[in-house]
Amino acid sequence: MTKSIALTALFFAVSAAHAQSGAFRPTKPVTLIVPYSAGGGTDVVGRLFAKELGELWGKPVLVDNRIGANGVIGTAVVAKAPADGTTLLLAVSSIVINPYVVPKLPYTTKTDFTPITPVAKPVSVLVSSPSLPASDLKSFIELAKARPGKYSIASSEPSTRLSGERIAKAAKIQLVQVPYKGAAQWMADVAGNVVDTGFASLTSALPMMQHKRLKILAIASAERNTTLPDVPTFREVGINDLDSKSWYGLFGPGGLPPNTVAAIYADVMKVLAKQEVKDRIRSLGAEPGGEDPAAFARRFHQELHEYDQLTREAGMQVE
Repeated sequence: MTKSIALTALFFAVSAAHAQSGAFRPTKPVTLIVPYSAGGGTDVVGRLFAKELGELWGKPVLVDNRIGANGVIGTAVVAKAPADGTTLLLAVSSIVINPYVVPKLPYTTKTDFTPITPVAKPVSVLVSSPSLPASDLKSFIELAKARPGKYSIASSEPSTRLSGERIAKAAKIQLVQVPYKGAAQWMADVAGNVVDTGFASLTSALPMMQHKRLKILAIASAERNTTLPDVPTFREVGINDLDSKSWYGLFGPGGLPPNTVAAIYADVMKVLAKQEVKDRIRSLGAEPGGEDPAAFARRFHQELHEYDQLTREAGMQVE
């Protein structure tokens, strides 16, 4: 019995040591707000990091899918949360587009969030219904030019709508924009031949492509992806300004103390150092992130500036 008690004590001591191995020491469970539906690319990546960080911190990291209003509803929760690191946001580039396309945001994007790091960098792809008589972007553009206004493109957030507008402008084609409330819904409609095309992260599109529920026509990256060596890039058909700048960015509320930012970043880097985590991210069609907080903050504010011009050029800005 004495031996059993000693082993039990050792087990709890090791567990406690492991739980305290993180630089960040939350005193209660951490909530990770994912402002998009469960099962999408942002959600999948969020749950991966929630599990790993929860083990590191010795406190549960609870993923909360607060969907609606192009991500605004969930994002607003974080903007109003205490700046103690126990409420975090996993956002995509819509956070820097929404100020220009959503009227009367309930927060100030520039000041109400603290950039920590992009945990991963997804690749965007143009997908189509299986029955679309085009095998790649070049043949789709030919179809669209032959029948202006015949083909549709779905979007569930400003970033995907903007990508569609930019393709149409660059290729000089007319596409019918079909808005949706969530990516899962429009991707199901693409698979069901209800809508013709849409922009998605490779993370979301890859499983459906593998099950032949949709086709991937092109990839928004500088080079072909090793996961999809036969899929051309947009550059290859003369569309040169759609290289992916996407990220799954981790944010805290505005005013998050620098030492808390540094601690959370250090722990994210511990997670990203695991080979199995890097392999999992790549299997999802993304690349590991890890940009330091200062660099990510610069990127965040630079993209806020850039999307002002891009949304204006696309005629998407609200008055």
